[in-house]
Amino acid sequence: MQGKLIKAWAIGLVMVVVNVPAVAASNSSSGIDSFLSAVKSAQPLKIEAARKKFIAPNSSADLYAILIVKHFSGTEYLKTLDKFGNVSPTAHDAPGKLKKNKDGSFTLDSTFNTIDGNYKDFVLNKSKKITSFKFQSTGTKFVSTRDNLQRLTINFVDDGNEIKSGIHWKLPSGYSFVQVDYENKFGGLKSWSYARGYIRDASGVNHNVVTAPIGCTNSGGKTVIEGTTSTTAAIVKNTTSTFVIPFFKSCTGENANEIKVPFLVQ
Repeated sequence: MQGKLIKAWAIGLVMVVVNVPAVAASNSSSGIDSFLSAVKSAQPLKIEAARKKFIAPNSSADLYAILIVKHFSGTEYLKTLDKFGNVSPTAHDAPGKLKKNKDGSFTLDSTFNTIDGNYKDFVLNKSKKITSFKFQSTGTKFVSTRDNLQRLTINFVDDGNEIKSGIHWKLPSGYSFVQVDYENKFGGLKSWSYARGYIRDASGVNHNVVTAPIGCTNSGGKTVIEGTTSTTAAIVKNTTSTFVIPFFKSCTGENANEIKVPFLVQ
């Protein structure tokens, strides 16, 4: 009888131990919800706060969150100036829509089209912070963020334009999204076109890109310039490519002067 009691106690102990990780994983889902809700808000300060709280530093998820923060910070700045340089109050982008699906995945629809799609399979570290996840845009398969986002080393200074850093994201489609951090150091009104930009990849092939976001900058202004290819480019670690941006020394389409920005993929 005593042997049976010991055996039953041991089995019960094993069941308790097995159940603990499942509870922890369930509790961590609130962080995923909170982070994506912040992204939905389109407000960079909220997204940055959620990044610091729910995302593991130096992970692919962290680079992804930084990319989103910089995008919405950039679009907020561009909304403060019209094409003549007149200043308006800062305005947030419109909030997006977020749906949690029955299978536990999420669907995001926002003003930042590149990040719109389905999210699932969030990977957490021991601190229950997100390190990576799988993303699917329209017409693609789910692909993990792991190993598909890299920092860019840039040292571009020319005629008051300065670009020192950026991020590359190989999209689920296999195409490339490049975001560079632009600062208008001096020289007055400057802008760029959505059309006729391209990226010359490490193999020397040119890939047309749609350049965004569009707006007006003035001396001291900071924003981002983004380009998305529609073909597969050789943008890989430890190689240098060049982002050619259709540029204007005005905000009215006058004084065209493209700039060529080399970037090294880390």
